[in-house]
Amino acid sequence: MLYDTDFNNLFDILFFRTTTLTGFLLYWIPIICILSPSYLRPFGFVDGTQEFKVHRMQQFDLYGQAFGSRQAYLSSEVRIWSQPNIYRKTVLIHLNKITIERFRQLISNGINGLFILIPNMSSRWQDEQKQQLCELEQILLYESVQIPVYFLQETQQTIDLYRSIESRRDSQKDSAFAVLYDKVTADGYQFSIAQGQYHQRQDNVMYNIQGKLTGHGIEERLPKILFVAHYDASGIATGLSYGADSNASGLLVLLKLIRLFSKLYAKQTTRAKYNLLFLFSAGGKLNYQGSKRWIDDYHDQQQQQQLQNDINVVICLGTHCISLRLVLVPCFECLFIYLDALGQSNQLYMHVSKPPRDTQSAGILRDLLTRLSEKSVYGPLYFDQIHKKILKTSEFVAWEHEKYSWSKMPAFTISHLNTSKTCQHSTISDFKEDVHLSSIDKNFHYISDALIRLLYNTTDLNMSVIDHKYIMSQQQSTYDQQFLKIWLNFLTSRSRAQSLLTKQHPVLIALEQYAQNYLQNVQKVPVRSHSKKDPEFIFYDGDDEARLLYVYRVKPAIFDLVLASFIAIYLGIIYLYTFTPLKLTNEIDCIDDYSGQISPKAGILLM
Repeated sequence: MLYDTDFNNLFDILFFRTTTLTGFLLYWIPIICILSPSYLRPFGFVDGTQEFKVHRMQQFDLYGQAFGSRQAYLSSEVRIWSQPNIYRKTVLIHLNKITIERFRQLISNGINGLFILIPNMSSRWQDEQKQQLCELEQILLYESVQIPVYFLQETQQTIDLYRSIESRRDSQKDSAFAVLYDKVTADGYQFSIAQGQYHQRQDNVMYNIQGKLTGHGIEERLPKILFVAHYDASGIATGLSYGADSNASGLLVLLKLIRLFSKLYAKQTTRAKYNLLFLFSAGGKLNYQGSKRWIDDYHDQQQQQQLQNDINVVICLGTHCISLRLVLVPCFECLFIYLDALGQSNQLYMHVSKPPRDTQSAGILRDLLTRLSEKSVYGPLYFDQIHKKILKTSEFVAWEHEKYSWSKMPAFTISHLNTSKTCQHSTISDFKEDVHLSSIDKNFHYISDALIRLLYNTTDLNMSVIDHKYIMSQQQSTYDQQFLKIWLNFLTSRSRAQSLLTKQHPVLIALEQYAQNYLQNVQKVPVRSHSKKDPEFIFYDGDDEARLLYVYRVKPAIFDLVLASFIAIYLGIIYLYTFTPLKLTNEIDCIDDYSGQISPKAGILLM
């Protein structure tokens, strides 16, 4: 009976007397904390983990120099760039707010990592945003950064995250109590990327894809023309380098030239007395490593031909014999043409390291393009030649033709850009929406017209050359209307950073299959460093298209201490107000069954 009485009293106190102090502590405080809005409950529940796709700043080595971000692992609290106390914190900054000076200042302040919020790649960028990124890329593409740098695209979630972090109140100028309250109640965010420092790849290899069309005559005696376009792209972020204008547009013109001349060279009557070589070169953004490999192979081949053409002649005069060694040097002319950035504007420039003479093939081609543009045969076009000497004090060249000019080969680059000192060569803001298919088609017609006149020695502009529509069959002509659009969408559908272009990459497979359909002797030639101890270029593992960023909403460490103290006090108060009255009641009812008197302890309590 005593046990039932104690239980009933406890049940009555805990579950029915909600108007008492005990009931208030047990019921109303937890209910208020749970149902109140977040701004009224300082100890709100912590949100779960969020995931975002981010792209790391590029990382590679070239000629022994380190470029890009050298770190990848990150796990620390994040702050907005303008907030105080960013030492050993991760900083989040919007593209509109960052400058190269502010970037260097953040690095000097000892931050752990940097996240740059950029507009979504599928949206239309403003010109100011492109210029802002351009100025940043021109500097950072050629620097080594010792902290992890990532790029985060704008979505509704990332914008809300940025605003939430930005809304954190700066309480440094408030009272001590306000500062303490802010440290206890404020929400914090922690960024975490699990991948650590990347290691060097064991297979630092790129691939050239090359083929040819043999002209009419003795192949070894015919002059050669080499058409080159590099297929890789570059930008400050490896996974966002789509390269629509540089150099998907140059690739498109080269693809159309291959189709055109393969049709002409298919018949003996329309085959010109030129050997045409075509090269999809690798490493265009890595100081044109693919062209360098082609030049080395070309020189090796020439040396072998020269040794084979060495002839020993023995002339006997009376009793004496004279041995002579004659060297037969191959007699042909080479011309190297490079196609780069041909998808914009009504301008076309021929970049040369040494102006060609009017009687040379390059000079004739320059004259034809000048006259065709003056007559506006295929639409308005401004054409001009730009002469730039090679800087022999640097291993890096500005244009691809300079690699060949180093070897005293006649070469030039055709581009709508009038200078190499522009970020349009290497930027993640090179979108397909900025490429004009009409400009690509117009540039193709001007270039192909001049080339056909050069190959067939028809310099009279009043005399019409082969009709492009007549060359193509009806089926090909119908397909040609969508040819540029299909290939441009394909080339810009994925990043073409050189470190991602492995042997089985879809772009390489498609280019090789295309070349096999139209060209002869198609080869996929690996491009490697000559020395393993001192490689010319190095890629790093794990540099794929995206990484996962985990965002945790956390409380500061002092919050745990305050919360633990609050819980201890809360439980102590409940204990005092719940079990003390029950203990008093039990002791009052404790009567000595043997003496029939009230126990001394109960008597004291009754007094």
